[in-house]
Amino acid sequence: MAASNLHEKESADAPPRARAGVRWRRLRAGGLVIGLVTGLILVLALKPSDGRSPAALDPAGTGASLPASLPPSAPAGLPASTGPRTGVGPVPAALDAEWAGYSDSSTCGDWAGGDGISAVRLSASQIAWFFSDSYLGPATPESGFSHSAGLVHNSVVIQTLSGQGSRFVTLTGGGVCSSSVRPAAVISPPLAPGGHSTRYWAEDGITVGDAIIKFYNSYRPGNAPYIPTGTLIATYSASELGAAGDGPSPGGVVTPELIPLPSYTPPGSDSPIVWGASVLRAGNTVYVYGTQMPNAPVPFRQLYLARVPLSQLTQFAAWQFYAGSGRWTASQPAAQPLQPAQSTLSVSSGFSVVRAGQRYWLIQADPVAGSQDIDAYPAASLWGPFDQAAGIVLYRDPGIGLDSAHDYRLMYEARAEPAVSTSHELVISYNINSIGNTSGCIPMSWFTNTVTLPRFIAVPLTLLSGAGGGPDVVTAGPPSYPQIAQRAPAQWFNEWNYPADGCPQVPGVTRVKARPQAGAVALSWPDAGLGVAYRVYLRSPGTTGYTLSTTVSFVLSTTTPTISATLFGLAPGEYVARVVPVNLRQQTGHAAQVAFTVPGVPGVPGG
Repeated sequence: MAASNLHEKESADAPPRARAGVRWRRLRAGGLVIGLVTGLILVLALKPSDGRSPAALDPAGTGASLPASLPPSAPAGLPASTGPRTGVGPVPAALDAEWAGYSDSSTCGDWAGGDGISAVRLSASQIAWFFSDSYLGPATPESGFSHSAGLVHNSVVIQTLSGQGSRFVTLTGGGVCSSSVRPAAVISPPLAPGGHSTRYWAEDGITVGDAIIKFYNSYRPGNAPYIPTGTLIATYSASELGAAGDGPSPGGVVTPELIPLPSYTPPGSDSPIVWGASVLRAGNTVYVYGTQMPNAPVPFRQLYLARVPLSQLTQFAAWQFYAGSGRWTASQPAAQPLQPAQSTLSVSSGFSVVRAGQRYWLIQADPVAGSQDIDAYPAASLWGPFDQAAGIVLYRDPGIGLDSAHDYRLMYEARAEPAVSTSHELVISYNINSIGNTSGCIPMSWFTNTVTLPRFIAVPLTLLSGAGGGPDVVTAGPPSYPQIAQRAPAQWFNEWNYPADGCPQVPGVTRVKARPQAGAVALSWPDAGLGVAYRVYLRSPGTTGYTLSTTVSFVLSTTTPTISATLFGLAPGEYVARVVPVNLRQQTGHAAQVAFTVPGVPGVPGG
C-alpha cells in the first residue's frame, strides 16, 4: 500500500495520552519456537467461530475461570512445540514469517502486503484473513511493489494448514493478472470520474452459523485526512470461503451480500458515526463499537456503542444505542460517547474490546502518530468508561519512529485475534506502514515489501485478568525491518511535512555535459536526488522550440552519482539540450541546459 493510501487516519497533532498513568509490562522480543495449537479455545468474547458464548466471557459476572488445558497437537505448517513454554501458545515470529514468505513468493494475483488485518477461523485447518488496502504481487524485500499488479482497497486471504505448511489463496473482486482492466476489491463501488472512488476498509466481524458478518467503513476519495462516510455490513458464506481456499491460486472472485447502514453525522461534525471497529458477543447479544471524528483536521476519535440481538445483527431497526448513564435508545442521533467529556482518550480507527477476568479491555495502537506502543485500557462494563490512568503498555515496537533511523515507520490498528489465540495467550495483530518519501516523492513501498506486512504479538491473559500464576511477558518476533532510509538519510522526507501532496520540492539539475560525435550526443549530469526521473528536451538547428527527446526513468539507486542519456540520429549543426527533473507526481524542478555542435562526417556530402 502506497504511503498516500495509508489506512490509519491519525495525525501527529492527535491529543497525547496521559502517559503518566500508563504502566509498563515486561517485554520479551524474539523467535520462541512454540506451536500454534489446533483445538483453539476462544477465551474472549470476540468473533466466536461456533456461535457459542465462551466460558471466559462470563456475562453474568460469576468470575468463571479460563479454560485450564489445551489439546496437545499443533497444526502442520508451523513450528512444533519444543520450548520451555510448550503448549502455551503461538509464536509471533512464525506468524510474521508466514506472511512475509507469502509476499516474497507472490504472483500477479496474490496478496503481497496490506493492512486492516483481522482473522476468522473457518475450521480446524482454515482461517479467513480480511484485509483493507492490499497490494498484489509480485513483490520482494529488495524491490518492493514498484512492479506490482495493483492495489485494491480490500481483499480476503484463505489460509489452509496442512502437513506441508500453509497454503494461501487470495480472493478479490476480479480483474487480477489482466493487462486490460484494473484489479477490483471484494467490495468496490463504480469508479468515479477522474479515476477515484469511495474506498471500503475492513473492520471487525463475527461468525453466526455459516455466515461471517463483517463490517466495512467507507471513506472519501483522496489523501489524508481520510474522512469516513458510512458503514456497510457484508455477509460471507464461511463454507464458500473454505471451498475457495481449496481452489486454484491465484484465487477467484468473492461477492458477499451487502447491507448499507443508515448514516448519522452529529451537529457541527465533519463525519458520521461509523460502526464495527470492534464487535463483542455477550450471550445472545452483540455489542458493536463505533467511532466518530468531530474534527477531521485533528482526528480525535470518540467511542460509541450499540447493541443488537445476535439473530438481528443485520437489521438496523433492531439496534439500540448507548445514551449514557446506563440508558439505551433506539435513536442513533441520541447516542452519546462512552468516554466522559473531560477524557482525552482518542480511539484508533481499528481496535478491540475483550473481556479478561472481571474487566473489559480496550486494546489499540496508540493513536499518536509515530508512537511505538500498543496499549490496553480497562473498564468495569462494556460501555466503559475506559480508564486512562489504569492503562498499561502491552508492547513497544523499537522499529517504529517518524525519522530516517526508523524508516519513517508507524504502527496502527492493533486488534485481538482470537482465531489464532489460546486459552493462555491472546494474539494481537497490528499494521505497519511508512510515511517516508524520497526526493522524487517515491514511497518506501517501491523499495521493500516489508513496509506493509502484518505483525503479531502474544499477550499472556494473566496480564489482563490479574489471575497471576503465569508468565507476565509479552512475546514478539524480532523487529527485523530493513534499513532503507539510513542508506541515504538526506534523500528521505516525512510526507506529512508536505500537506499539499506529500512531496518535497523537486531538486534541480545543476549542470549538463555534452560529448557530441557524428550523428549523436552523449549527455551526462549529476543525480539530482533519489527517485527523480528526467525529461531530456532538444532544440534542433534553425528552430526556437524544444521537443521531448527521451525520458530517463526514476533512479532508485544511491550508487549512481551521474545520470546519462545518448541521443542518436542527429544531423550536423548546433543544438541545445535541456534536462528537466521530475518527481512521481510529474512535478518539475529547476532545469539545466547545454549547447553543443554535432560535427559532420568527413567525405560525406552534407555531412
